Amino acid sequence: MTPFVVDANVMNYFQRERLLGEQGEAWNAIEAIKSVSSIALDADGHCEAEWLECAGGAVPLALKDWIADMLASEKIQLFNFNCDNMFKELGALGVPKKDHKWVRLARSAPSDFIVTEDIDLFDPTKKCATNEKKQELKHAGSGPVAKHLRKTHKIVVTCCSHVPTICNS
Repeated sequence: MTPFVVDANVMNYFQRERLLGEQGEAWNAIEAIKSVSSIALDADGHCEAEWLECAGGAVPLALKDWIADMLASEKIQLFNFNCDNMFKELGALGVPKKDHKWVRLARSAPSDFIVTEDIDLFDPTKKCATNEKKQELKHAGSGPVAKHLRKTHKIVVTCCSHVPTICNS
């Protein structure tokens, strides 16, 4: 199975659950990925930097240590960005520039999956929608960005709750 791209908001949830000893959706997703595959990061450190900024919190060394352990066990693999900047393509869909790196990483790894809870990778126009509507879009894997990535690049954008099922199929 190809490596999974895991964006910073998922790592934020994972880190919180890990530090609290909870086995929530993010923890379950990461454990499922580790059981069958690996997580992709860019070799230049842009994605890791966002993980640390978003999820490091009060104990950033705990996440840095976890990343080092996962690199040593090859559960995190490093990839060079080897695809063109996708600014026009993703910008036309309304994806904020800071989120382009996740798609570029998925194309470079290559990865079949981006795991995210960020509405911008499903449908950026729904940023102000109710949480219920956002959850509905994420669980359906729908929205113009998710559909475009699936159709054009064969990349499935999915939320944490779907990862264990993907990994077990």
